[in-house]
Amino acid sequence: MEKQSADRLIIEYKERIFGYALNKMRNISQAEELASDIICEVYNSFLQADEIINTDGYVYRISCNVYSKYIHRLTTGRNFEDISEISVPYNDNVQEKLESEITLQSLKNEIGYLSQRQRTIIYLHYYEKKSVAEISKKLGISKGTVKWHLSDARNNLMEEMVMERNSDNLSVNPIRFETMGHNGYTGDKGDTSDMFDTKLKQNIAYACYFEECTAEEIARKINVPVSYVADELKKLVEYGYIDAMDNSKNPKYRTNMYITDERGYDKDREVELYREAAKKYCDEIFADLFKKFDEAEDNWDFFCDGNDKNFMKYNITMMFIEKSREYDWEIHQKYAVKRPDGGCFIAHAYIEDDCSAVKKPDEYPYWSCGYMTTILGEPPIYKVSLDCRFSDRSELRWRDDLRTDWEWLYKFIESDCDRNAIEPEQYKRLCDKGYIFEDRVHVMGYLSENAFSPELMHRELKELINSRITISEEMHEYEESFIKRIYDHDKGMYPDHIKPICKLYSEGCLSSGSFVPYVIEEMLERGMLKPLSDLQKKNVLTYIAYKK
Repeated sequence: MEKQSADRLIIEYKERIFGYALNKMRNISQAEELASDIICEVYNSFLQADEIINTDGYVYRISCNVYSKYIHRLTTGRNFEDISEISVPYNDNVQEKLESEITLQSLKNEIGYLSQRQRTIIYLHYYEKKSVAEISKKLGISKGTVKWHLSDARNNLMEEMVMERNSDNLSVNPIRFETMGHNGYTGDKGDTSDMFDTKLKQNIAYACYFEECTAEEIARKINVPVSYVADELKKLVEYGYIDAMDNSKNPKYRTNMYITDERGYDKDREVELYREAAKKYCDEIFADLFKKFDEAEDNWDFFCDGNDKNFMKYNITMMFIEKSREYDWEIHQKYAVKRPDGGCFIAHAYIEDDCSAVKKPDEYPYWSCGYMTTILGEPPIYKVSLDCRFSDRSELRWRDDLRTDWEWLYKFIESDCDRNAIEPEQYKRLCDKGYIFEDRVHVMGYLSENAFSPELMHRELKELINSRITISEEMHEYEESFIKRIYDHDKGMYPDHIKPICKLYSEGCLSSGSFVPYVIEEMLERGMLKPLSDLQKKNVLTYIAYKK
């Protein structure tokens, strides 16, 4: 029989099969289980039959045979293959319907969610007509184990086929990672976006983010066969994005990424809080800091092409925010994952779905691509840069921030800006990046006379900035209060095992790169900063320190 005809017939008979099962069992749960067994057997027989003269009688005989097997299984726990037919009056007047439509397709889907062993046993038993003994021999397991798996699989199939699916189930409303990133350093395989290159991987990670789940439970949540989930899980566990919570054959899994779901999140309140902080910083810190910088004839030993003070103020703003509070790297290392490819970072992702109101990075005005720090040992070079809407760099962002750029730039500087000191293609790249223009360096620099390592340069710059300002006790109290408000606002978005990372980031929120665009926006509105030229936008929010 053609599949289309079999599909039509099984839908036509499903209610009468359930009526037969209910009449025999007088128990909804057992009737549903029996009806499931009958439907599976009837459909398989339809597909194998060439021609059926009396369909009613054909279905009735199969139903009787399956019913007798079911009764023997209930009373003896055994699964007999040869059972005589039992004459039972056929009742087609029972009108009760299944709580959820039982069709072949849904049955196939549910079988796909079972474990590999149970799927194999179900296939051998119902599709290849293997007996319990034959399956036991083929798989090298006991008959009792085969029987248990058959019983457990049937129970799982029935539970799921009548389950009312939630409207927010990932099978109905899958998510996608809109933006991805990392906090730390990447390895040979890249960062979060390189691993999560498919929606399947993204939904697997989100399925076990708020609660620990087995592979089978994840498969049910996202509505794909467990074999697909198992293949992807292996890689995600290997690279530390998801943790296997135990060493059992069927472990539970938990995602350890920093996933932010802004659906329903009060983003406007977050913006309001950071704008308030930006105003406070401009009033209490930067107004005085800029006044002192304007009066400094030596520009505090910073330099750039033309010694443009406005251009340098952008960079000093970033530098102060970056160094205003010490980030707790000890706690960071506790949660950063060491990857097999040499990377070590906390993975980030922002999610949305088809109904999400989350803004994309190019639409959200306060996006930033973290502090990108380059440290070179010989010669000692310390570089920090930040991407946000006030800079105009490659869309590749951190991927296009290469260590070699700074090695080449240093050679160019050391040669008194002789373009022949580096290769033509190197010179061209630095020009394209805006670091060099008309044989002049356009990145803000700091020449250290005393520092013999990048770490010492970092400390020297921090002391330089801090020596120019005095932060009042009132300002310290404001900062602590602000951090608490941010944490209270954000913590509800994350599961318990991620809340420590949320707290870590909250404590560093006023020194993070994401705070910089808020402050610069406020400064531009007040006239504390002037707009930049197109060339300056390419190399702003970057400084390089080195020892000559």
